[in-house]
Amino acid sequence: MIVKGIVRHFGNLISSAERCIIEGINDGRMETEPSITDRFINELERVFNQERGKENILFRARTLRDRGPNAPEQRFGADFCGVLDVQFENFKQTKGFLAQAKMEKDGIVVRKGLWGVTTVTFSSENKLKRLKEQAERMLSVTPDSFVFIFSSKGFVVVPASSIKGLVKGGKLYAKPIDRFFKEYLMCFIGDHRLKAYDDSSLESLRVKTNARTAILFQIHEKGL
Repeated sequence: MIVKGIVRHFGNLISSAERCIIEGINDGRMETEPSITDRFINELERVFNQERGKENILFRARTLRDRGPNAPEQRFGADFCGVLDVQFENFKQTKGFLAQAKMEKDGIVVRKGLWGVTTVTFSSENKLKRLKEQAERMLSVTPDSFVFIFSSKGFVVVPASSIKGLVKGGKLYAKPIDRFFKEYLMCFIGDHRLKAYDDSSLESLRVKTNARTAILFQIHEKGL
């Protein structure tokens, strides 16, 4: 699938949502991982659904959450399941990933180095043990599982598979969130078994993957 400018446009929408949430973090309006995750997903939905489209391409997003009130975190294997549904005349695909969200605090440190290289260090043994358990649960569903780190320096992503081998003080390379989503659209990331097309299939997938929230990104050629 090659549509001129669409990958960059997709990344720009993600960056727009990221900037809004970073502003909220810096202002002290968002302080906990669940609240930041929910606000970020809400903002993704908002920027996609306000997008008027690029030429003949429609952008949409739909979010579904667990209906249980005050559901404990341990009930879920992932904070959210992301699904991409692309429908063009010459290319059709739907695929997904699982994600666990963490804030840059309590032993998780994001560092941006030279030439754009970003790393994440995990220095808390208890936090790392908990994260490894969460990573194992996600990986039991799909190898396309990731940990999103919310930092005021910028949101970054690390593979859940890399978390498994870490020790206290371990460091991982991280990918900026806009680059992650660009590669997702370019098909370097995503599990084709995690499919959804509408509210019904999205809710079924959310339950199947044991995710607290599911978001469906739709990029459709007009008329399809």
